[in-house]
Amino acid sequence: MTHDGAVQQAVDAYQEGRYEEALGLVQELFERADRSHFITMFTWSQLIEHHAPARDALVLKREAQVRLLLQGDVTFQMRDGRWPRSRFSVIHEINDMLNDSRATYELFLQLLETQPEQADNESYLALPAIVAAGDYTLAERYLRNPLERLDELNQTSIRFPLFPPAGQAPRLAAELSNYVNSLSLCLNVLLGRGQIAEAESLRQTALAGLLDDKLRALAVRQLADPSTISREVSARIE
Repeated sequence: MTHDGAVQQAVDAYQEGRYEEALGLVQELFERADRSHFITMFTWSQLIEHHAPARDALVLKREAQVRLLLQGDVTFQMRDGRWPRSRFSVIHEINDMLNDSRATYELFLQLLETQPEQADNESYLALPAIVAAGDYTLAERYLRNPLERLDELNQTSIRFPLFPPAGQAPRLAAELSNYVNSLSLCLNVLLGRGQIAEAESLRQTALAGLLDDKLRALAVRQLADPSTISREVSARIE
């Protein structure tokens, strides 16, 4: 059976309510580590909402990946020639599915002790979990000042549309999302430390610095709801 055929079989099993069968299939697909990974994890995330054993199975899969990572096996090999992913990124993805940012934070602390260079490489993925854990001292080691990205973002807004035609990558939307997410992390650290005036000053400066009115309005909405940009992009693709 082709990989695409296996993916379709898993999706069909889920949609038809054959959850146990779907679970077995997504577990097999996960181990293949090929281009089906995205749809495999998406199907698994949906399965979790309807079939409790799917969550338990995902936890077991995560723990197996954690063991490999802590043994020094840092790469989740993609077996069809695609660029390999870091094993930490796969674990981070699973933790997001499980709504368990604390696990990401604690794993990052272990990496800092045993594989500090690898931890530095993964810090951008771990930052939201570090901030959520209230470890502001550690977060400040890796946080970038979002204002450093402002000039480049404004230049991108001149060259690229916010929502390009179908088939073109939404580069400006992606850069805006990164900018706002970085700003949000910095604001959360300042607010967590009780530096309310500093947080408000940064917020105003970061938003006022966006030269495009539509970009600024979308940034305000993204700060209030971090799913805004991805939702807007998806709506236009559909």
